[in-house]
Amino acid sequence: MTNYAVACEDLSISFGATKALKSVTTGFERGKITALLGMNGSGKSTLIKVLAGIYRPDPGSRLTIGGSPIAGHLTPQRSHALGLRFLHQEVGLVEALTVSDNFAMAGRFKAPFELGPIDQREQDDSVAQVLERFNLPIHPQAKVADLSPTMRTMIGMARAFQHSVDDEDVFTKNVLVLDEPTASLPTEEVHAVMATVERLRENGGTVIYISHRTEEVKRLADNLVVLRDGEIVAEEAVAHLQIPDIVSRVVGKTIAAKEPRQIDLTDTSVVLEVNNLHGPRLRDLSLQIRAGEILGIAGLVGCGRSELIRLLSGAQSPTHGTMSLNGQPYHPTHPATAVKRGVVCVPQDRRTEGCVLGMATTENLTMGSLNTFFTGGLLRLKSESLSAQRLAQTYQVKTGDIRSPISTLSGGNQQKVVIARAASRATQVLLLDEPTQGVDALAKQEIWNIIRGFAATGKAVIVASTDFDEFVGLCDRVIVLDRGAIAASADGPDEITEEQLALLCAGADR
Repeated sequence: MTNYAVACEDLSISFGATKALKSVTTGFERGKITALLGMNGSGKSTLIKVLAGIYRPDPGSRLTIGGSPIAGHLTPQRSHALGLRFLHQEVGLVEALTVSDNFAMAGRFKAPFELGPIDQREQDDSVAQVLERFNLPIHPQAKVADLSPTMRTMIGMARAFQHSVDDEDVFTKNVLVLDEPTASLPTEEVHAVMATVERLRENGGTVIYISHRTEEVKRLADNLVVLRDGEIVAEEAVAHLQIPDIVSRVVGKTIAAKEPRQIDLTDTSVVLEVNNLHGPRLRDLSLQIRAGEILGIAGLVGCGRSELIRLLSGAQSPTHGTMSLNGQPYHPTHPATAVKRGVVCVPQDRRTEGCVLGMATTENLTMGSLNTFFTGGLLRLKSESLSAQRLAQTYQVKTGDIRSPISTLSGGNQQKVVIARAASRATQVLLLDEPTQGVDALAKQEIWNIIRGFAATGKAVIVASTDFDEFVGLCDRVIVLDRGAIAASADGPDEITEEQLALLCAGADR
C-alpha cells in the first residue's frame, strides 16, 4: 500500500454487539480523488470518524497515513498533525462573524504575545493569503451571512488548510475528506465546488469524496470504494463505469428505470388556484393545480421557488394577489392556518425545520396531531405509539426502535418521517421543498413512490427542486421561474426531460 496516502487493514469497530465496520482493508491513492460510497448506515461515517480520531477501532486494526504505520490511538489532534483535513456537510461557520473570525475560531487569533490584544491586520493578512491560494475573491472582513452557500463551502475548504498554507507542498502533504459537500447546494452552483476539488487534484492533492450524487462521482472521482453493511463490496476505477453502474454498486441491485407518469388530468377539479401573486421576489404569478397532479417548480438560484412555497404555506404573506382552495378564498396568515385548510409543507431543511432531533421518532411522527391522543387532559401514550408504528410501516420508515431519537435515523428515513407527518393529515395540497436532497438513491426512489401514491388518492402535490432528475421521475407538469415570474413550462413525459429542463432554465436566465 505504498502508493496510498491513507490505508487501513483489517479495520473493525464495534458498538456493543453491533459491528459497524468488519475487517475493512482499503486505501486512498495519493494525488487522486477517491469516492467513498454507500447507503445510509453502510459505515462511511464510521470510517471517517476513525480517520478523524473520534472513534477508536477494535484491537488488531491497522492504519497507515502518509506511508507510516500509526502506533497507538489516533486522536483528533494527531489526525490533524498527520495532514488529515475534514469538511462536513454542515460547514461549521458562524454566520454572524466575519470570514477572518471564523478562520481564527478554528485555529487561533493572531496576537503579539500570549493573552495580548488581537492583531486584526495580521489576522486579516493571514486569512487573505489562504483565500488567495484558493482563488476566492472574498475580503477577510466579509460577513459569512452575506455569502452564498457555495462560497461558504469553499471557504470551509480553505479554512481546513489554513495552518499549512505557507508550505509549497500544502496540497500534496495533506488529505482532504469531503463529506457531502454539495448536498445542500443548488444544482447550478455545484460546479463551482467541483472545480475547486479538481484544482486540488491538479496540484497533487488527495481527496476522499463522499456523496450521494452519482453524477458528481462520475465527473470527479478517479476511483471508488463502496461500503455495504460495514464491509467493502467494490473497489475500482470510475472511468469505465456509467452512472447506472455506480448506482448498482452502491445499492447492490439495479434500480428500475423511471417510468413517466401518464395520467389524464383534464377532467379533474382545480384544487389550488393562484392569481397575480406578488411577494418580495415573486411578481404577477398565476397558476392552477388539479386533483391528482404533481406540479414541479424549477429555476435557477433566486428565481423564487422557495418563496412560492412559503407564500402557499402561510409562512410568508403576499404583497398582492389572490389564492383560492377548492373554490373558496384562501389567504393563510400562518402555517397553522394553512394546515387547518389542508395545505401542508415539507420544508427544505429537515434537520432544523422538519424534525426535532432530540425527540423520539414516535414524537416526530405524531406531533402534528397530538390532540387526537388526549382524553381528559391526559396523553394516551399507547395510542400514540400504535399510530406512530402504523405510519412508520406505511411510509417505510426503517428504524430499530421507534422510541429512539430521530437523530439516530438516516437522512432518508428522517425525510420519510417528515413526509409521513405531513401526508397523514387531512391534506389537500402537499408542498415539498427539495424533498430528496441529501438522501441515497434507494431512499430517493422510495420517497418518490410515497409522493406518487399520495397524488394517486386525488391530492395535489407541488415539488420545488433543483434536481431535474426529480422532475423527470415525478412530475406531470413543470413550470420554470425566472426572477419571480413564470418564464417557461414543460408538460408531459415528452417535454419533461433533463436536457429540456436545463435548456429552459438556461434560456430563462438569459
